[in-house]
Amino acid sequence: MLTDDERSAFLQSIARVRQRAAQALRQAQGADGADGAVAFIAQLHRGLDTVAEQARATGPQPACQAGCAHCCHLRVEATEPEVFHIAQHLRAQPAEALADALSALHRHVTTAALNPTNPARQACSFLVDERCSIYPVRPAACRKAHSLSAPHCAEQSPTIPQNLRLLVDAEALMAGTALAYRDQPLPASAHELNAAVLAALKDPTAQARWYQGDAAALMPKDAQN
Repeated sequence: MLTDDERSAFLQSIARVRQRAAQALRQAQGADGADGAVAFIAQLHRGLDTVAEQARATGPQPACQAGCAHCCHLRVEATEPEVFHIAQHLRAQPAEALADALSALHRHVTTAALNPTNPARQACSFLVDERCSIYPVRPAACRKAHSLSAPHCAEQSPTIPQNLRLLVDAEALMAGTALAYRDQPLPASAHELNAAVLAALKDPTAQARWYQGDAAALMPKDAQN
């Protein structure tokens, strides 16, 4: 829990991020339109990586390491620009790699749909050999995720010890950036990662519709009718 002073500082941080991000986002759009708006999300990701590096340098060391993938079996959410950023990355891969990704996404979404009220704890579609296959473009939720205790993760503990400073700084960056997108106005809401990326890959018009302000751009077309 945050104190009143800490909460006030947190809200001020969100406001600062929102103001700066909005200006930079407008510039990105002016140069490259929808592609620029999507590419801008990389600035948030770089900021989160910096926050994580600073936390490692000054605070308790996270237990996370390559090959530790317990958190890759949890629900992950991503915003529209993150989803389109990942979709662009996948479309740039060799045809076989893209086909494999589509197949994995279909399996994940189909399995989740079998029991929507109590979905299975299944691996992320992008987890390959216990490593993230889209690591350079992974969403903000994954970049801020960390644990100070691997045993807690392995046991699926309801509470995972974490670095509060890292979480607060990361949340301020994420919230401020989402608000900056909405100010444009461009939708920037949370979507389940696997289903959203699959929708973006299946519908080549989704990004353009999002850029026109369509909040349903990542919904399957049959769900929109």
